[in-house]
Amino acid sequence: MTPTSCSATSARSSISRWISNDSAQPFAGSSGRRKPHSPGDRNSMERQDPTQELWRRLAAADPGEVSLRAAVAHDPEQQAYLVPLLNAQLRVLPSEKRAEGAPWAAAWEPMLLCVQYLLTAQDTPPAGEWVDPKSLPCGDFFFRGPHPVPTAGIEEAFGTRLDAFRAAAEVLGGRPVAMGDAAYEFSFLPRVPAVVILWAADDEFPARAKFLLDKFAHRQLPLDALWVLCRVLAKLLTAAGKAHA
Repeated sequence: MTPTSCSATSARSSISRWISNDSAQPFAGSSGRRKPHSPGDRNSMERQDPTQELWRRLAAADPGEVSLRAAVAHDPEQQAYLVPLLNAQLRVLPSEKRAEGAPWAAAWEPMLLCVQYLLTAQDTPPAGEWVDPKSLPCGDFFFRGPHPVPTAGIEEAFGTRLDAFRAAAEVLGGRPVAMGDAAYEFSFLPRVPAVVILWAADDEFPARAKFLLDKFAHRQLPLDALWVLCRVLAKLLTAAGKAHA
């Protein structure tokens, strides 16, 4: 596959561009709402912000079809999707373009990730085979340059603190698996599990962390959304690790 075709495939949702370029978006917050803009600014935002189109598409989608594909429940009275997200649940309300849940879950990146998942998830189970994100179709092209797999923060936070890594992972509902010096599997979204592996630093080698995704992860989310998923998980782990310092 040529780099051009890979670029087109991996940019299907464009959310990584928006997240990378918008310095105003919060990670922590309770509503997922953005600050108000003037009418002129709002028109410009409509042209630039791909999330507006994501919300429109989700509001127009059939709830039964979305629920089946994404393996989530739908509350018809509240017109909300109930999306399991790690150890929390996010209520996604397309008609109101917002989400409700734990402050971290309703923050900008997790909320946007859930909206994208509801739109693109397929009614197929995970393959049950772990792969490096770069091994996904076009992954070697995408996960570099501005989109590196976000392991550096985990290595810095936990490279000499395996117990803190274990505690942080368990706070997020991680299940220990036999890989590396410590590793945990996370049910990030119903059809998108992930594994984080950590090798502790020693006298010869620096700490090393690694993400693994299911072999079919690209069928559930575009590559840029999978990159955001890894970013969110890395941020949550390091934040939980600080609480166990």
